Amino acid sequence: MSSEAPDIVNCFPEKPLPWQDTQWHPLIQRFQSGLLAHALLLKGAPGIGKGFFAKALAARVLCNQAGVSYACGHCKSCELVKAGTHPDLLEVQPESAGKPIKIDQIRRVNEFARKTAQQGGRRVIVINPAEAMNINAANALLKSLEEPGENTLFILASARSGDMLATIRSRCQMVTFSVPERAGSMAWLSDHIADPLIVEQLLDLASGSPMTARSMFDNGTLAIRGRLINAMPELFRGNLTPVEMAKDWHTSNLTELLAWMGSWLDDAVKLKLTADESSIRNRDLIRMLDYLAKKVEASDLLKLRDKIMLQRQQLLEGANLNSQMLMEGVFSDYLELLI
Repeated sequence: MSSEAPDIVNCFPEKPLPWQDTQWHPLIQRFQSGLLAHALLLKGAPGIGKGFFAKALAARVLCNQAGVSYACGHCKSCELVKAGTHPDLLEVQPESAGKPIKIDQIRRVNEFARKTAQQGGRRVIVINPAEAMNINAANALLKSLEEPGENTLFILASARSGDMLATIRSRCQMVTFSVPERAGSMAWLSDHIADPLIVEQLLDLASGSPMTARSMFDNGTLAIRGRLINAMPELFRGNLTPVEMAKDWHTSNLTELLAWMGSWLDDAVKLKLTADESSIRNRDLIRMLDYLAKKVEASDLLKLRDKIMLQRQQLLEGANLNSQMLMEGVFSDYLELLI
């Protein structure tokens, strides 16, 4: 791994990602002028590094060095941040993936925000993903946003800020992030992934989001996706039943599986309506997509795509769906398209 390819999950970096300078420098100027808002909402598509930015900003705000653009990485405060033991930094996230941020977690936030900074500077609270707060947690946070403690900074990050309470959004300064230009994403990923063709494929599958692409590579996602692709013809030929397929796949990352299967339908519609292969994400599946496009009406493809993406959204919001039955239904629906 390159020294420029940081641990994207666990570290508190000293600098933001290369494509985040536009958001970074105005905030640092406000911070150094004493004009930084007490609450920031970092919003944008998933997988573009908002959480990474939040951690880098937290590290800079807590750094003991004055007048620098980035956390120095070696002062006492930076060492505490890197060790995960800084007494004036609180990071809040769901207790497990797909679960909500609960009111008890936000009560701890409110208590933390009222205290005086132990290191004599600011207290920083990072909430990511902020849309994961359930309604009670969100309402509990409002009071602290309305009456923040002295020298307290809230940094909220969200890929679905529209799902958050309007009253929370209105109390935060919005900082908007866009999907970075492809050339910059490819350069960054190439520090970690040697094969440019793999980089291209990952970015296609990740809708251009470099952090998602990086995570997919680290998690062996392409191999898992390849197994599913190889199994689909067996389903279509009747060699595997939807029940058998579901047994093999229901313990997998279902939000990822549903995203793939929804994107295949989306691409099939694009091929059917435009015959333009350059616009599709799954360019390695042209034969299967072309088969679906020729066999199935666009309205039926879109109907199933919408159903699958709704189920995925329910999972993201913490719905307790039966995974075996869910995947049986998805594979059955795919099979019925061709009957």
